[in-house]
Amino acid sequence: MAHNTIPMVELLSLKQSSNRYQMEIAITRGGGEAHIDWFELDDFTYGQLSLLHMEDYRMRLSLYAKWDPYKRHYYSTIVRMKGTFQETLYFICSNTYIQGLSELRKKLSEEQPVTASSTPEADQAVNSTAPAAELMSKQLAKQLSRRRMLQRSHGLLWKASLLSLVLLLAMMFRMQELSFVDKLDAINEHSSQSARTSYPSMVVEAAVNVHAAGAGSANKVQIEPFDTAVPQSGTSGAAKPDSKTDDVQTGEQQPSKEQPSAGEKQPAKTEEPPKQTKEAASNASVQLQELKSDGYTYSLPKGYVALTFDDGPSAYTKQIVDILKDNGIAGTFLFIGKNASRHQEEVRYAVEQGMSVGNHSWDHSKLTKLSDKSKLANIAQTNEELISNGAEQVTLFRPPYGLINSALAAQVKKQNMKVLMWNRDPEDWNADTRDEILDYFEKVNPSGGIYVLHEKKHTVEALPAIIEYLNKKKLKFVIFK
Repeated sequence: MAHNTIPMVELLSLKQSSNRYQMEIAITRGGGEAHIDWFELDDFTYGQLSLLHMEDYRMRLSLYAKWDPYKRHYYSTIVRMKGTFQETLYFICSNTYIQGLSELRKKLSEEQPVTASSTPEADQAVNSTAPAAELMSKQLAKQLSRRRMLQRSHGLLWKASLLSLVLLLAMMFRMQELSFVDKLDAINEHSSQSARTSYPSMVVEAAVNVHAAGAGSANKVQIEPFDTAVPQSGTSGAAKPDSKTDDVQTGEQQPSKEQPSAGEKQPAKTEEPPKQTKEAASNASVQLQELKSDGYTYSLPKGYVALTFDDGPSAYTKQIVDILKDNGIAGTFLFIGKNASRHQEEVRYAVEQGMSVGNHSWDHSKLTKLSDKSKLANIAQTNEELISNGAEQVTLFRPPYGLINSALAAQVKKQNMKVLMWNRDPEDWNADTRDEILDYFEKVNPSGGIYVLHEKKHTVEALPAIIEYLNKKKLKFVIFK
């Protein structure tokens, strides 16, 4: 009787030399046999992979790609693992990369070891080669382990050097401060007092008409500045924020869609708190986060969650806004300029009800393929349309398909805008029922999640249950600025 082992392919590193792009992979079989190889890449897929944060993680590479009929591109996945933590990252890939995966699968299939015991001669051959194969497997495993330890030690050394530099600068600053203490004492009291500035905490309130049960008057949802302190929550586990660099990136990891891998135990469900009433929900506060200007925002700290809606405005915009405000929360809407020109009233309605409104390009095209002038015109035209429909200022930008590079980021910055990505993707645009969308929410840890949703029929149907589920997890809702 014969059987094949299933190999695991791990991404170890990326390499670029002149016009050649490669990734180093480790192939480990079920019996522990492992070897290291190089896989040829094209420049596009190399750009997508180069921004995946690999330090201190094991990166299990999928050997398959999937066609996205809505966004019309192929994508593949990598499972990022560290201890008990793991998450699935998505990246767009080229036809060249897909052909390479097919050749790699074929190669692994041809090299697949087969265990047979049909004859004594076969048993003797297997037994005679087993010690050598076992020795080679152990040597390769040790080599892989040393490589990972070296990568970790380099990371720790860099962090220690940075910490030493910070401490040195702090000591120098302190010595300089002490050397001028006599001069500071000579400053008169009036000047000293005038030099002090107090910074009171700012609380912003957005008027949101909440249809509370039995009440026809408008209520206000308090929108507070975003607080990075970790609140006490009833969730178990945490979503690790993604660290990215500023180059070509797809949010289809893109964001980060987390799914339990085959054979993985489902996390234990936390005890549900008492069911929240509509009156209690109407008093919920919404955190307001100002995005960082020196990078892209993919995730939130533990205890926070954000609902964002792409590709509107549409006939569903007002329904979504009403569901949000009926539950005392707000969402972030990333509108397409061309759609906004046809649904001007929907844009105005979202703004008036306290929702955050951002730019998702004029026509949902792949902006990275356009000239700098065309990029700028596409973004600016959308901003003008949104402002003409009631948006006071447009500061948020989400690139179509999650595709962005340094050239596009520069044009976004010229518009004084910041980039908002995501790390939870229920693929609601492709769902056949509301239950498919809800199933995703119940399978992944929502804490720290920025969900990318779309203005679709089944999304509207699922939204009340989504909000109820997130409220039971005692998460704080966030909108962006």
